[in-house]
Amino acid sequence: MNFRKGDRVKFLNEVGQGVIARFQDEKIALVLNDDGFEVPVLMSELLKVEGEYSFNDNEKKDFNQPDEQSKQQNIVIHEDDLEEDGVNTDNKANVFFALVPKNQKDMLNSDLDVYLINDSNFRVLYSLSKKENEFQSLFAYGNLEDNTKVIFETIKREDLNNFEEINFQLIFFRKGNYFILDPLNKTWNVKPARFFKQNTFTVNDFFNEKAYVYELTGEEINLADHVSDSDIEKAIKDKDRKEPEKQFKSSKSGKDQEIEEIDLHIHELVDDYSNLSNKEMLDMQMSRFTTALDGGIIAGTKRMVFIHGIGNGKLKHEVLKTLNRKYPKLRYQDASFKEYGYGATMIIIK
Repeated sequence: MNFRKGDRVKFLNEVGQGVIARFQDEKIALVLNDDGFEVPVLMSELLKVEGEYSFNDNEKKDFNQPDEQSKQQNIVIHEDDLEEDGVNTDNKANVFFALVPKNQKDMLNSDLDVYLINDSNFRVLYSLSKKENEFQSLFAYGNLEDNTKVIFETIKREDLNNFEEINFQLIFFRKGNYFILDPLNKTWNVKPARFFKQNTFTVNDFFNEKAYVYELTGEEINLADHVSDSDIEKAIKDKDRKEPEKQFKSSKSGKDQEIEEIDLHIHELVDDYSNLSNKEMLDMQMSRFTTALDGGIIAGTKRMVFIHGIGNGKLKHEVLKTLNRKYPKLRYQDASFKEYGYGATMIIIK
């Protein structure tokens, strides 16, 4: 039986009833009983009563005689309701494969940029291989951070016929306490002919351009069977006994200490830019970019995020062109679109 926050329930193994206030984990609900106390109860020992009720944590309700307004309130569980005591309860990881035509005006003849998109709160270890004469040939591999995407390479349009199928192997993990997800092994048939149809490339949530986006995790990834209640309780107790190390450089930025953040928006660089031409502003922004990047390399910074915004794409284009020309050994990818939208680039120095 599925439960939601606000459901009115009865206890199967004892007398009493109440309303689900929140969830401790996938199996335990915290029920606000008639006495005003939150009681942890296994969801297998609850029986749902018809109707949903609203409540205020600061006032005690007469649950036996709910008013009409509370009956009509439809309360659903948000992700934060399921994350108590630092245990991440995600049981789904959304990963997509995408092909983006470089020339949006002539998509049927354009070369294609190849992307892997991690639209989840898990990090992903990935390997991609393509089938060649009954054997697999490694195409790409690496570690993709949560809520980011990475570009692999550009496939020449005439080379599409060399791809029969691509195999994806994905392993999901994250820092802190979390439920284990099963690894994913999936094969995608390329079918080059589909990329000569205009409607193959569509508007999407991940790019400003039209793209072909294929979801690798179309079916829900189940939790590993061997994760027990005692494992979760032990993880929570261990967390309570040991104060976690600081992973953030400030409460304002909320970014990992290993990441330095530089904002390239012109209003962050000068107080008054009303008299500057577009070229002068771009030159100033690029000067800030190269100075900061050179300083980060000398200082041993591991990763740097440059916030350039979306705009017309000119600043991002110049940043990537400079990286390819002056810093060919540095790896880069779009920064977390959960944190920055689509307006930042992360450079991996170490």
